[in-house]
Amino acid sequence: MKMTTLFYSKILACALAATCALGAAADAGAQTLGDLIKKGKLTIGVVSGTPPFGSIDAKGAPVGYDVDVANLIGKYLNLPVEVVPLTAPSRVPSLESGKVDFLVATLAPTPERAKTLMFTMPYSAFELAIVAPVGGKLKVLADLKGKKVGVTRGTTNDTALSRMAPAGTSIVRFEDDATVTQALLSKQVDAVSIPSTMALDIIKTRGAGKIEVRFAYSLQPNSMAVRRGDFELHQWLNNFIYYVKLNGELDAIARKWSGAPLPALPTF
Repeated sequence: MKMTTLFYSKILACALAATCALGAAADAGAQTLGDLIKKGKLTIGVVSGTPPFGSIDAKGAPVGYDVDVANLIGKYLNLPVEVVPLTAPSRVPSLESGKVDFLVATLAPTPERAKTLMFTMPYSAFELAIVAPVGGKLKVLADLKGKKVGVTRGTTNDTALSRMAPAGTSIVRFEDDATVTQALLSKQVDAVSIPSTMALDIIKTRGAGKIEVRFAYSLQPNSMAVRRGDFELHQWLNNFIYYVKLNGELDAIARKWSGAPLPALPTF
């Protein structure tokens, strides 16, 4: 009995030691606010080619909703911001590889993504909409049967439409929102699924009289994302979002870029 007890005690001690070692390793690799301040700048990933959330202006500078939010974070931390434009598929790999400190990149906080990332409470939201040529007959999801619908690969538009579209819908995947939009304008597809705010911007700048929002079919809240273990940064960003929601700065950014007030955002 004593030998058995001693045997299991040693196993438990080894397990505890291994757990502590893993915890210490995780803590050692965690990025703190002190680390960012010591580095002297913030490197923030934003999505590009997705106006009004992120795009490149005529001077080659990133602009948009997410860019303004990223710069506001820099203001509150008193640090300069390097905005890194990313395609939708490259957002998570860029964060995991350390290319960026964190993401402000219209990323939906899904359970699958939460296996590898830590998400803040949402800071923005938009409707997922079906956009098609003017005068078409698409009114509900059932009307997509037999149609070719473009989406950006790996986005919530992709996963939501794949789940909700009727059998017989042909979903065509592209690498970024700009390519999806061009596919619609050049009639490579019958319709596309993109954020309604993005659709309105495209209609105003490139598609007036050509394309229109046919219907919205889902709502996507968007969260900032940090690497697993970055608890201090995660907490600070949550506090930041709460504060700028309360003082109206986030609403001002929403009105500037979407023409509408900040929608009611879920919390968790």
